[in-house]
Amino acid sequence: MTGERWRGAEARAMEAGVAAFGSEWRPTLRAVAPGRIELLGNHLDYNGGPVLAAAIDRAMVVLGDEGGDPGVVVAVAADVDPNPVRFAVDALTDWRNLDPPPEPMDYLRGVIAAAAAPPGGVVHRGPRLAFAGDVPIGFGVSSSAALCVGLTLALATRQRGFTETVLLAQEAEHRAGSPCGTLDQSASLAGGVIRFDGADLSVERLDPDLGGLVFAVAASGVTHKLGGSSYPIRVQETKQALDLARAAIGVPLPHLSALTANQLSALSSGDHPALASPLAERVRHVVSETKRVRAGLAALRAGDWPAFGHLMIESGRSSATDYAISHPRVEELVAEVLAVDGVLGARMMGGGEGGTALMLLDRAAVPRLIDALGRGYYARHGMSAPDNQVQVCAFAPGARVDRLG
Repeated sequence: MTGERWRGAEARAMEAGVAAFGSEWRPTLRAVAPGRIELLGNHLDYNGGPVLAAAIDRAMVVLGDEGGDPGVVVAVAADVDPNPVRFAVDALTDWRNLDPPPEPMDYLRGVIAAAAAPPGGVVHRGPRLAFAGDVPIGFGVSSSAALCVGLTLALATRQRGFTETVLLAQEAEHRAGSPCGTLDQSASLAGGVIRFDGADLSVERLDPDLGGLVFAVAASGVTHKLGGSSYPIRVQETKQALDLARAAIGVPLPHLSALTANQLSALSSGDHPALASPLAERVRHVVSETKRVRAGLAALRAGDWPAFGHLMIESGRSSATDYAISHPRVEELVAEVLAVDGVLGARMMGGGEGGTALMLLDRAAVPRLIDALGRGYYARHGMSAPDNQVQVCAFAPGARVDRLG
């Protein structure tokens, strides 16, 4: 990965592993899985739509050996708790978290449970794991997906294909209590910039030239937790809307993203519309966001970044209004970011109700942005060290597992 920023996380994981398992602990494998930024296509993945996303140079690192008790996974989360936790594999086969939102070890439980289900595949020779990361938690850059991908790779007894790995990591998050789609895992595993298709889970790798521009994320100070937000409610609402739309139009409709603007207008108009509020607004976001992603892909390929930035702004407005998934603090932050000279676009990102603002800006404008937010948004909300609240992201390679020693 760019600059291998994750080396600090690896060092913390190693230190925690030695403290937990003894000085003789020597990991035999290392899995590294990056977080991601969603460039355009908010909440389209589980609605069958296209998304533009990128793996970033912030990653989760999992170190492991096979020196423990057979059939038992022992793990320590270096950034959370120095005490190791033991899990009997057979006891977790049917496990699901009934009290979300998840805690970090719930994701490990989810990976073990998903991988232990038939046809199996968990390492049964006693793995002892230590993990840490520099993917900011609560930023909306998919720290949970990166962790699940990293743990899935670390615990595998055989090499899995791309789609199988993505689906297993997704199932782990579902079991942990986060009803996510497959975008985040796909972006982490693929690396670089991708066009993800929620209809068939395919990935097209892209190679955009940003020139002197960068993508960055700015923390809002409102922590985002996918499993505890309105995200699960939006998933259920769009499932309901899809069922209603299918029944009303009488023609095959594979997913909401396939709905046309004319079909939506017909479904949401009249005295007794098939899609009433708020479902009509949710679907309007899906339909308009699908159109924006197509336009964004064309702009990205043409290097028309001002057009791309404008689409980001429109995406954020739709996410905040029609999809009602943003947060007043995040919208306040976005407005302040957009007032800074050199910013081409900004919007809320991720599951919503907290997290970060994503922005596209001139690299030379980064110090000006940090200064403006330090004197403005961060000062108003008592948040210190604005240079740590704004993180410039570089595109990074996909997840991998290495054999050590």
